[in-house]
Amino acid sequence: MQPNKTTVIGLFNAQFQYQIPIFQRGYVWTLEKQVGPLWLDIQDRAEELTARRALEAGGTSTVSMQPFQKHFLGSIVMAPVRHTFGRVPAYEVIDGQQRSTTLQLLLLAFRHAALKLDQSPIPQMLAGLTRNMGPYSQPEDHYKVWPTQAGQDEIRRLSDEQLTVEALCSAYPAREGRRKIERPLMVQTFLYLCHACLAYMRGMDLSDAVDPAHDRTHSDALVAEIRSHNEVPPLGTERPLDAGRAETLFMVLSEHIQIMTLALEAEDDPQVIFETLNARGEPLLASDLVRNFVFLEAARSQRPVQELYQKFWSSFDLDAGPKGVSANRYWRERERQGRLTYPRIDLFFFNYTILRSEEVTLASHVFQAFKAWWQEGPRDLERELARIVASSHHFKQLISPEGTGYLAEFARLVRSLDVGTVTPVYLALRERLADDSEELKQALGDLASYLTRRAVCGLTTKGYNRFFLRVLHAVTQAAQAPHIALRNALLSASAPSEVWPEDEAFKEKWLHRPVYTELKPGKTCAVLRALEYAARGKLQGSNHVPVQADLTVEHVMPQSWEKLPYWQTPDMTDEQRSLRGTAIHCFGNLTVLTQPLNSSVSNGPFPDPEVPVEGEKLGKRSRLGQSALLLNTYFQRAELSVWNEGAMKTRAMALFDAALLVWKRPADVSVQPATVAQALYGHRLERAVEA
Repeated sequence: MQPNKTTVIGLFNAQFQYQIPIFQRGYVWTLEKQVGPLWLDIQDRAEELTARRALEAGGTSTVSMQPFQKHFLGSIVMAPVRHTFGRVPAYEVIDGQQRSTTLQLLLLAFRHAALKLDQSPIPQMLAGLTRNMGPYSQPEDHYKVWPTQAGQDEIRRLSDEQLTVEALCSAYPAREGRRKIERPLMVQTFLYLCHACLAYMRGMDLSDAVDPAHDRTHSDALVAEIRSHNEVPPLGTERPLDAGRAETLFMVLSEHIQIMTLALEAEDDPQVIFETLNARGEPLLASDLVRNFVFLEAARSQRPVQELYQKFWSSFDLDAGPKGVSANRYWRERERQGRLTYPRIDLFFFNYTILRSEEVTLASHVFQAFKAWWQEGPRDLERELARIVASSHHFKQLISPEGTGYLAEFARLVRSLDVGTVTPVYLALRERLADDSEELKQALGDLASYLTRRAVCGLTTKGYNRFFLRVLHAVTQAAQAPHIALRNALLSASAPSEVWPEDEAFKEKWLHRPVYTELKPGKTCAVLRALEYAARGKLQGSNHVPVQADLTVEHVMPQSWEKLPYWQTPDMTDEQRSLRGTAIHCFGNLTVLTQPLNSSVSNGPFPDPEVPVEGEKLGKRSRLGQSALLLNTYFQRAELSVWNEGAMKTRAMALFDAALLVWKRPADVSVQPATVAQALYGHRLERAVEA
């Protein structure tokens, strides 16, 4: 490894290109966390240099001054690229791609700002730092930094000598009507640094408060403009541009902002170095480490890295849209599992690593666990990458369900019950069983029954990670019937922390547990919604059920019944009041409504009042009858004229009949929606009473 100390200007002074390997992450620096602080460091050194020059002009000797402290910006680790005739000499950036890209954006922004100066040599001086002069056989060789595909369109536009800020803002707006759009991070950085350079040349300090009475700085205001408005006006336009300050800024970048470059030699291992070095600001995701590890393995084995990346990995990083290729935001967005949130791609690799290693893995040790599994034996690179891609599609269907199929509904239930620990088992089943097979339907039906019954019974989820690890092992070791292995593993569990509740235990809790307060509204809503979905068949014309976010749990007898005269029962004892206080939160008194209907359903009496109550012409029974959900057809039974504890118990039994069909132990995939619908309406209950 050959270390070398240089400056911002020195880094780009030679005719070289710094290539970001295609398998590296895209540009992730943000204005608040990295770009703004970087600018303030540069501005601070520029102000210090200005102050020293003023002292020198006043006769103070440089000998009597404190040594000028240079600012160390960090290191860039790079490996030389084998030179090809007609191409620019190049380095691959192993570590420091965010830093090197940002510094090139700074020089591009500085050049653009300096063009507004009259007869200044600075734009010409910066031209050689922002463009390799060529000629070259490939047009991209003219760019000093060549980013991953997600940033190539942006770097082309930002390097255009005819660029205007107005045209850039128009090409990458922050709003379309009322809808906010996030500008690409490289564009945000360029806009910030361009306006920062102009402000500095006008004598403004971005760290100064906009209003002395408030803490908001000019930097904060600039960030807000870039994030929220299509047009980003320059700061301090009432002040003239000072060419002397531009020269000071150039000198600071030329002499006083230092960088350490480390050029690797043949015996250096890029992967080891990549893993041990820290980037200046944004921490590397576990998936970043996995990606670099896999593709450096590919490079070592002389495999076509770019071809493999494009075929198997690019969809994680890139998104091809109408304005070209940009960073794929979906996989970087955060997803909750348990009490914490993680970027989706890290959450995927957390579960994928458990799937492959069949060992308990900490979310903070995903890369180490993945690497340990990978190195257990020889790997077929293309096969492993193909398995990663296939599992990622299954994972996406689990955490971002779409449509009305049984896979999407299973995913919605699991998501609502907050049992992400089942994910590796789900991935294993999807890998082994066809999507529309009866075997997969049975397996997911068993899992849904297991999880729902335990949730309704109030049984602990502690230890699920180790239990489902054993279930995972059973599934992966099954030679031909993973769905049978899954069922046997669930049925054989006998410990209270693992048992699959039998019908009697399930019935007891279904009828008497105040699920609204103990299971909580979200999970209660998910269970009732799942019953609604299971009852929908061809007779309904559609199996579409509103998503849970559009539904609310409604108490048929209101929670505030004690304050409402028409819900009172004369001569109630304290014990009866207590029992009703529990019963109103049990399944028998609960239903779901869409948000618009819920807001119109009052706490009025159950039957239609003979005399309107507070302007209400319809009682709760009629209001519930306006719902299009099958779950609410029960309230239209002709004999149902009052709503009390007896009515709640009767309906709870009807709902339980349906629940017993939907979450049978073990699951029965032959149950027809019409049978579930009949149970919800109470027909099964009526026949049982008649018998």
